[in-house]
Amino acid sequence: MKSREFVCSSHTISGAVPGGPVASRHGFAARVEACADAGYAGMCLHFRDYAEQQARGLGDEEMRAVLDRHGMRHVSIEFLTDWFMDGEAGETSRRNEEITLQAAHAVGAGVLNVGPDLIGRGIPPETMRRKFTELCRRMEQHGIAVALELVAWGNVPDVDTALDLIDGIGNAGLVIDCWHIFRAGVPLGDLKRIPADKVLCVQVNDADREPLENIAADTMDRRLCGQGAFDLEGFASTLDTMGVNVPFSVEVISPALAALGLKEAAKVSFDTAQGCLS
Repeated sequence: MKSREFVCSSHTISGAVPGGPVASRHGFAARVEACADAGYAGMCLHFRDYAEQQARGLGDEEMRAVLDRHGMRHVSIEFLTDWFMDGEAGETSRRNEEITLQAAHAVGAGVLNVGPDLIGRGIPPETMRRKFTELCRRMEQHGIAVALELVAWGNVPDVDTALDLIDGIGNAGLVIDCWHIFRAGVPLGDLKRIPADKVLCVQVNDADREPLENIAADTMDRRLCGQGAFDLEGFASTLDTMGVNVPFSVEVISPALAALGLKEAAKVSFDTAQGCLS
């Protein structure tokens, strides 16, 4: 395994479970400091988290200064999941997009992570392609690349569907999360069909050998790297062979991890990832 840098995903360090009343129970500056002390070289900030920081009076310049002071070299924004909606839901989508853009400018993020349809709305492929192209064009005006995540139970679960959506869009790429790759049964060899420069984000974690019956619930109870059944060495080696050269983002969504103290969560998530993947 080669030496690599690691980024801390927003959910790994939030001390909260996704979808709860707050994006994070820990202060922003404390999280950044804990990540830096643990060894992380960057962070991913959820747009909800950014909105909460604004509401608490934390200004853009102060947020950027905290990141710079602690050497956070790789910063990205996540996680839009309604960019393809119209009507009343489209209005919410546009507000979320505005917050996301503000967050990206505030912290100097060059990549926005987005998800596909996660709840089976039946969005036609041609609508997904048109809406994604429009989103990428809007983000391109701000110098931001858009990384679409393959999601095991979403309407972009495999490499073919993902490549069709991003085809020919200069600032489009993919989020490759090992959890979704293994849980969807995507062969590691399929990843080799993705151009290396189109892999904009890699997320790592682990899981039990047998998933829960409800896969959407299963993703909310992940394991630290090396504490589950995933072939993380094979996953990393495949990406290395492809020439993928982005930091690995540690994304461990777990009530047990969220319950830990801030510094302990940062350290154990980094140490286990580094132990498996460097």
